[in-house]
Amino acid sequence: PALPLQILLRVHPDWHNEPAAVVDRDKPQGVIQWVNERARASRILPGMRYAAGLALAHELRAGVVTDVMIADEVRRVTRRLARYSPQIEPSDREPGVFWVNASGLNRLYPSLEKWADCVQGDLWQAGFRSVVAVGFSKYGTYAASVSRGSGRNIVFQDQDQEQANLKSVPIDRLGIERKLRDALLKLGVRTSGGFLDLPAESVRKRFGVAAHELHRRAGNKEWTPLKPAPLPE
Repeated sequence: PALPLQILLRVHPDWHNEPAAVVDRDKPQGVIQWVNERARASRILPGMRYAAGLALAHELRAGVVTDVMIADEVRRVTRRLARYSPQIEPSDREPGVFWVNASGLNRLYPSLEKWADCVQGDLWQAGFRSVVAVGFSKYGTYAASVSRGSGRNIVFQDQDQEQANLKSVPIDRLGIERKLRDALLKLGVRTSGGFLDLPAESVRKRFGVAAHELHRRAGNKEWTPLKPAPLPE
């Protein structure tokens, strides 16, 4: 449930049962940025031109969501999440993704499952759909959350379980740059596991530095600390 898409459907509630997409500009050559499940069912993916999406589904509905609208909603969600942790990092790559420090809360919540349910329920009351994944790495939890379209939360018991889940996630669910995603699909690489099976040095030579960094993050080869946003006292 991408945040910009939720903003769009809040403005156009009659589009909920139609293929819908957020585009960077409302013109045939505009680029599709986010799509709902009905659009995905018609093989419409982020990175396509709006005209190409219409060729696959003539009933496709699309609209623009501005950076200002997204920034306002990110701040709103951050304030809600501050009820459940003092450390929240909004993603600077993908709006609507948040990393939250869930450690040290065992005296307030009987389990991490209960904590995740409380976070999800609070966001639901505020009008947001969400998925909460509790785990051990930033990329592993990110991949788990964006791939669970059913809205069910997940709490990983150990790092092996998190990594096994990551390897099963389809690459077209991840925020991978379109050229890299399409090149991998042409090679028959359809999951994160298939991507991780590629030799790291070959990824760097063939696809560039950005793809190599992604390969390292997905393989848990580098640890990036939480960078929490400052919260008002």
